[in-house]
Amino acid sequence: MWQIKPKRWVLLTVAFLVLASLLMGCAKSKVKETAPINIVQAGQLQPAPAGAQPTGWDTAESIRGGLKLVATYDSSGPDAWDVKAHPTVYFTSLGGKGSDGQDLFAGLYIVDAYSKAVVKSASYNLGDYKVSPHTVGVSPDGKWAYLMGGRTVDGKNEDVTLIINTRTLKLDKVLKQESMFQGSLRVQRLHHVMSFVDNKGGDRVVLEYGFGSNGGPHFIIDPKDDNRVVKAITVEDTGYWMGHPFLTVDPARKFLYVGLKIAAWADKVEGVGGLAKINLDTWAVTIIPGIGQHLIGMAHTADGKFLYVNDAENSMTYKIDTTTNQVVGKTSCGVAGCYGLAMNWDESELYTIGKGEGSHNTGSNVGVIDLKNFQTKRGIINPISLLDPNDMLSARSLDHGMLHPDPKVNELWVSNMAGNATIVLDLATRTVKGRIPNPNGGTSTHSGAFVQYNADWTGKVLADHGGPQPEMYTTRLAIVQKAAAAAPR
Repeated sequence: MWQIKPKRWVLLTVAFLVLASLLMGCAKSKVKETAPINIVQAGQLQPAPAGAQPTGWDTAESIRGGLKLVATYDSSGPDAWDVKAHPTVYFTSLGGKGSDGQDLFAGLYIVDAYSKAVVKSASYNLGDYKVSPHTVGVSPDGKWAYLMGGRTVDGKNEDVTLIINTRTLKLDKVLKQESMFQGSLRVQRLHHVMSFVDNKGGDRVVLEYGFGSNGGPHFIIDPKDDNRVVKAITVEDTGYWMGHPFLTVDPARKFLYVGLKIAAWADKVEGVGGLAKINLDTWAVTIIPGIGQHLIGMAHTADGKFLYVNDAENSMTYKIDTTTNQVVGKTSCGVAGCYGLAMNWDESELYTIGKGEGSHNTGSNVGVIDLKNFQTKRGIINPISLLDPNDMLSARSLDHGMLHPDPKVNELWVSNMAGNATIVLDLATRTVKGRIPNPNGGTSTHSGAFVQYNADWTGKVLADHGGPQPEMYTTRLAIVQKAAAAAPR
C-alpha cells in the first residue's frame, strides 16, 4: 500500500501577461505583449500522519489501471484572473524553451476567446525536472485543469499528472500512472485530456496516457468526486493493444471511441489499426477493424451518424458509419502525417492538421477535405500554409485544431507543438487571422479547451480535444440542416 510522501515545498510560478494590441486582419499580424510579471507562491504538500492508511482516494478501477494519488495541496486562495472581464476563454499548454533559451517548467496559459489577449499563465516547479506538456484539459464545470507535468523526488525525476484549481491556478493534486506492461513496471505520461457530461448527467474527464502506438491505460474520472477514477480502460477491456491516445465520445454521449493497433504485425501488414467502441452504460466493446496503421484525430458529425478518423502513418482520412460500424470511405488527408481533425460549421469541409506525424514531425499546413464528395478540396489553395516565412517557429509541428465555439467568429484555433504561438485561422478566407504568442517566449503549445464562465465561477466546457460539447453540436446541426434546406434540388 502506498502513502502520500512527507512534506515537500513546491514553487508555483504564475506569470501575468497583458497583450497591448488585438489580433486583427492580416496573416502576419501578431499581438504584442508586455513584459511578464512573475509572482511566486508557496504550495505545501499535506503530509500523511505516521501509520496512515490509504487516503480513500483509491478505487478498484484506479488500482486496476495503476493510477495513484501521490501528493495533495491546498489550492484555495485569491482569484488568479478576472472571470468577469474574460467570461469565455481558451486554455492551452505551455512548454518548450523560454525567451532566455532555458527549458520551461510545465505550464498552461489562458486566452480571452474574443480579444485574443493572454489573460494569465502559470508554470509549475516541482523540482529540477522540466517537461514540455502535450495537453491541458478542463473538467465539464470549468473548475479543474489537468496538465502533463514532472517532479523530482529524492533526486529522481517522475512523470506525473497535475490537477489545478482553475480559479486560483494553484495545484490541488498530483497523480502518477504506473502499471505492469509486458512483464515489467511501466510509467505512462499523460498525453491528452477530454471531458464530457454523460447521458445520465454525470461529469466525466478522460485522462489519456501514453505516446506513440502503445497508448493506455486511460481513465474516466469524476471531477465532482475528488477526481476519483470511475473506470480504467486497459488492454484487458479492449482486447487489443491501444494505439495513440486520442479518444472521443459521440454527440449523444453513449459511446467512447478508443484507437487500437495490432502492434505485433504492424511492420508486416497493412490495416492493423482499428477502433474500440465502448458502450458507456454497459462497458460492452465493439471492434471496428481495418482502419489504417496509426490512428489519431477523430471528428463526429453533429447528428452522430459518421465518424472521421485520421491515419497519420499513411496520411489518409477514413469515414466510419457509426450505425453499421463499417468503414464506408477513405481519402487523402491532403497533408503529411495528419494529426488533429475538425469540421466547419455547416459540415461541408473537414480540416486535417498536418503535423508530419511519423515522418518529419515539423508540419505547418492544414488540409481541406470536401465532405460533399469526400475528396481533397479543389479550386482553393490547398493545403493552407500557416507558416510565416520570416519566422520558422511560427508554425512548426502543428497538432490540434479546435473550432471556436461562436459561429459568428468562424475560426479554427491551431496548437503548435514546436512553435511559438497559437494560430488563428479564418475559415471564411482560409488565411491566418492572427497569432497569439506563447507567454515567456515558450516554444510549445498542444491541445486545449474553450470554457465559458459566469461571474460566480460556475462554468462549462464548450469544446476541447475530444470535440464540441452538446451545445455546439446542437448549433452546428441547425446550421447543417438550414444549409441543406437552402441547397438547390
